[in-house]
Amino acid sequence: MNIESLLNKIKLFEELVIESGFKRDVTDYQQSIGQSQNQNLSFMKERSEEIKSNLKFFDDNSLDSELKIVLRENKPFTSLNTLEELEELDSDKEIDAQKYYQKFNSILSRLNKAIQSNESELNTVRATLEKYVSKDEDFESDHEQAVMSLIFKDLESTGSLQEFSKVLHRWNRTLLIYHTLLKKESPKEISLVEIQNSSIDVIFNIDFDIAIDLTELIKTGLKVYGAYLLYKSKTAKEIISSYMGNKKLIESEKEREQLMLDNIKDSIKEKALEQHKENLKSDSPPLKTGATKKAEEVAKVITDHIVKGNEVKLLTPPEPEEEDEPDISTELRTETATVRERWKKLDDKEKQLLLDKYTIKGEEYKKEE
Repeated sequence: MNIESLLNKIKLFEELVIESGFKRDVTDYQQSIGQSQNQNLSFMKERSEEIKSNLKFFDDNSLDSELKIVLRENKPFTSLNTLEELEELDSDKEIDAQKYYQKFNSILSRLNKAIQSNESELNTVRATLEKYVSKDEDFESDHEQAVMSLIFKDLESTGSLQEFSKVLHRWNRTLLIYHTLLKKESPKEISLVEIQNSSIDVIFNIDFDIAIDLTELIKTGLKVYGAYLLYKSKTAKEIISSYMGNKKLIESEKEREQLMLDNIKDSIKEKALEQHKENLKSDSPPLKTGATKKAEEVAKVITDHIVKGNEVKLLTPPEPEEEDEPDISTELRTETATVRERWKKLDDKEKQLLLDKYTIKGEEYKKEE
């Protein structure tokens, strides 16, 4: 099990549960409903809604699957079915305040205890692991490598060794091409650190500067993809319904939808070319030859990856320039969570449209050889 990967999962718990104030809030909620003046349905249901909102956010950030990999002595608090219990409790239209309080208090008690147990175990694990990793500043040399991971969740990519080997080969080729798009010197062989179970997590070393640029490139794709998902799940329906059947306006809206769909890959390609042009000013500029073709291939593989619900993580990010700013790995995770939350709102037909358009087919793979 890779140390940086484990520390990244612990960091996720600390950010979402501790630093966000969620753990504190759960404790406060339990204390506050213990006071008789707060044992009314309106107050308690408001607290319930806040907890449910947080639990859904944790799910969008894959917190449960991450904790299952790290925790050994305790089950993740996310595995308690708290969300389902609260939804069942809130759907009871006949329950009185006293009975609601008893059930709600019991749920909060279990949740609070589980969070404390998770935090205690994770603190112990982190204290041990941190002894074996380099400090952040050690990764900031131009000659250092960064640790990244490709996370595959779709069965099409991981369902067989033959298909998975194709996907890994494609990514290896893409990373090498992307390196030549940004730097003059030949890239080192991409070294595989580890492959982890659950969803398949492929951890590898790559040039530090390339890792930073790749993270920014994927963030760009996710932002544009997230905008399209928001448009499809909400905005488009509201706009089209306001046209009251006007055929010209509806046709123009369909054209905009198609442009936004095309822009998912196009935005990644244009960002890669922008990065290429910026690196032409460096002391070791990349070759100009074939830049557009390289950017196109990089964009195709990245789009295929994110549209299938897969992820990329930067496990050794540089420290942000401002103390209160999130690091770029956190920004990448936030964009990924936004996409996951909006993807859930699409119907099956709309999801299939995205997969049909951007999934790399077997015959396309053969052309790359």
